[in-house]
Amino acid sequence: MANRIGFRGRLVTAMVALVALVSLLIGALLMVYLFEDEKSRALEQLSIAERLTNEVIARRTDLELSRLSVVVRDFGFRSAIASRDPATLSSALENHSGRAGADFALLLDQQGELLASTLPRDLDLPGIASTQLANARQNGSDRSLQTIDQRGYELLVVPVEAPGLRAWLVAGFELDQNLADIIARLSGSSVIFRTSANNANGFTSFAASSDITSAMDPALLQSAGGHNFIESARYFTRTLSLGVSGQGAFEAILMISRDASLQNYYRRALEIVLLVAVIMVLATVLALLVARYLGRPVLQLAQYARAVGQGLNPQAPDIRTGGELLQLRDTLRDTLAQLIRREAEIRYAATHDEVTGLGNRNALMHMATEGFRAVQPCSLIGLRVSDLSDINDTLGIEFGDKVLLGLSQRLRDELPDARHVARTGGGEFLALLPACSPEALDHRTKGLLASAESPLNVDGTPFSLKATLISMQLPNDASNTNELRRRVNLTFEQAVQQGLAITRYEPGRDENHLRELKLISDLHSAIRNDGLYMNYQPKLDSHTGKLLQVEALVRWIHPELGFISPEEFIFLAEQSGQIHELTDHILQRVADDARAWFHEGLDVGVAINLSAMDLTRPGLAERVARTFAGWHHSMDRITLEVTESALMDDPVEAMATLNRLRDLGVTLSVDDFGTGYSSLSQLRKLPVQELKIDKSFVLKLNAEPQDQLIVKSTIDMAHGLGLKVVAEGIENLETWKLLQSWGCNVGQGFFLSRPVSKADLMQTAASLLERQHDLADMSQEHS
Repeated sequence: MANRIGFRGRLVTAMVALVALVSLLIGALLMVYLFEDEKSRALEQLSIAERLTNEVIARRTDLELSRLSVVVRDFGFRSAIASRDPATLSSALENHSGRAGADFALLLDQQGELLASTLPRDLDLPGIASTQLANARQNGSDRSLQTIDQRGYELLVVPVEAPGLRAWLVAGFELDQNLADIIARLSGSSVIFRTSANNANGFTSFAASSDITSAMDPALLQSAGGHNFIESARYFTRTLSLGVSGQGAFEAILMISRDASLQNYYRRALEIVLLVAVIMVLATVLALLVARYLGRPVLQLAQYARAVGQGLNPQAPDIRTGGELLQLRDTLRDTLAQLIRREAEIRYAATHDEVTGLGNRNALMHMATEGFRAVQPCSLIGLRVSDLSDINDTLGIEFGDKVLLGLSQRLRDELPDARHVARTGGGEFLALLPACSPEALDHRTKGLLASAESPLNVDGTPFSLKATLISMQLPNDASNTNELRRRVNLTFEQAVQQGLAITRYEPGRDENHLRELKLISDLHSAIRNDGLYMNYQPKLDSHTGKLLQVEALVRWIHPELGFISPEEFIFLAEQSGQIHELTDHILQRVADDARAWFHEGLDVGVAINLSAMDLTRPGLAERVARTFAGWHHSMDRITLEVTESALMDDPVEAMATLNRLRDLGVTLSVDDFGTGYSSLSQLRKLPVQELKIDKSFVLKLNAEPQDQLIVKSTIDMAHGLGLKVVAEGIENLETWKLLQSWGCNVGQGFFLSRPVSKADLMQTAASLLERQHDLADMSQEHS
């Protein structure tokens, strides 16, 4: 019988029997595990609902606190508290608590005594413990739950400070049906809020979602706490603790109907039964087709496909039956041919430049890696076309591609022995050559430069290029691909900066670059973590010898590299885009220090240097105004110093920024005057009040007649323009006396005082006070 049925019959019988057995087992197991699976899904949904409830209540609390913080900072509300007038307090409390969305609010004085309330007089006031006030003072707010008139409220206590503690604002937000409905809608569960307050026998419900038919089910309300579930015949439940107060515990009960869950499962069971039936029918039909038509041909095709998948190139099987199997065989054969062709194209594209046909960066780096591994010396020549982007923008990308194609052919012609020539990006080409001496490499580089810059015939038009070339010896100048990429870029940058057509890599160049990268990275941390510190150099009135002002000088002691020159890290801040953050930090530090020494009895102004990039910042004036808000002097005691070169970089924007600062009332000074390129007509138009002569003219003023002529004429010119004159770099008494005799208004320098820290400024001021008589201009007093 088995022999008459044959393999195909047995295959069909076995497949149908297996499908039938599996289907029956699935049906039986489904009925056994149906309820447990539904219970697990319901409990998982309750877990999600629990997390969502916590999130909703937490976000609701954060929103309430943010609204209350706006209320306690409101000037009108603070004014009402300061008045202590009951009617004003009640009106202000009612208006502002309504704006904050509070259901009621209390206002307490510093000792916790009631000042005003929006609760009806017949209701008991909630008790606010001293520990709550202490916690609110320490953390900025305090949260608790209480019941009032059989309703649950979230109580938030916020201090009112202006400055110092003025009062306490207590706001109550009801845990009501609206909140329960929101949680129920988001979580897909029913919600009941209950509390054990004022109920020694169990819990009492004070709010529930609108889909609860009876929130007073004893099984849900009178059960003891301490568990995260409640036994109920109608619901899957989860108990969530909302908090414990002096009155008792507050909980939320999350519920999912058992009946609804089981109805859902009955529907799913029916769908699964129908699906199993359909699968059995399809499996029977498929088994018959497979056994009858796809036995041997399918096996042949499977073996063919397996060989293709393994990356082989097998012979296509001979399929005698026509139709789809033959088409499948042909499709697999064509797919294999396309895969082989596409793989070759991908390999070529991965290692070649599509415009020039040369190798690309990947190919060159792969060859360099092989050379590094084999410790095989070689030489490298790099060529970079200047202004390729301008060529593309002006003459078109197609023209630019033709330029690159012609240049690549010249590279092939000039470097026939090159191991690899690659276009590594844009207008950059790199070539690996057999190792040669430095002299021979220089000779080949010069020849390549001459060839590259000779006129190139593009579409019948001679076209000349400007190129920059570099050379390196591998592995002496770079021992791995990371060093190679970095040092190639650094050498190109060095060549461009120095205006050199040919540059050979010099060892040690990239250490400076790595140092700059480290300083840029660490400067951000130093600004954020107060790693910078301020020194202040006194500026004295040349007539009276009195201390008028101090110039703020930022300093940085790097934890690893030691003292970093201000010129270095300020330049890096400008290059890395951190200059505005640095300026803001300096402004804030100076403002804080000035307020501190004013309270200690020192009455001096401040001078702060600005970067050229600060003058192109539209919000600079607003930043200065915010930083020096509440300044203890008039704003003209604040001097902002800008250099001549900064004014010339972007005159229009700089003038707009200076005008905004002038409108703010600060004093503006042209720093380092005499070293820039500004003209007298431009100086006359600037809204500045002060001119600061550069120290290069002052350092040897007592011994250099030419410097004396320049400084004296500059002082006369500035006075003629109505400007005050400051001289920096005063190193000796003779220079100081000369400046006094010429009418210089203010002076600073090591002879008068070196820059000192904030801690030493008081002592320095006292020392200058003792020298004031000696430093004063006695000649004018006698006259």
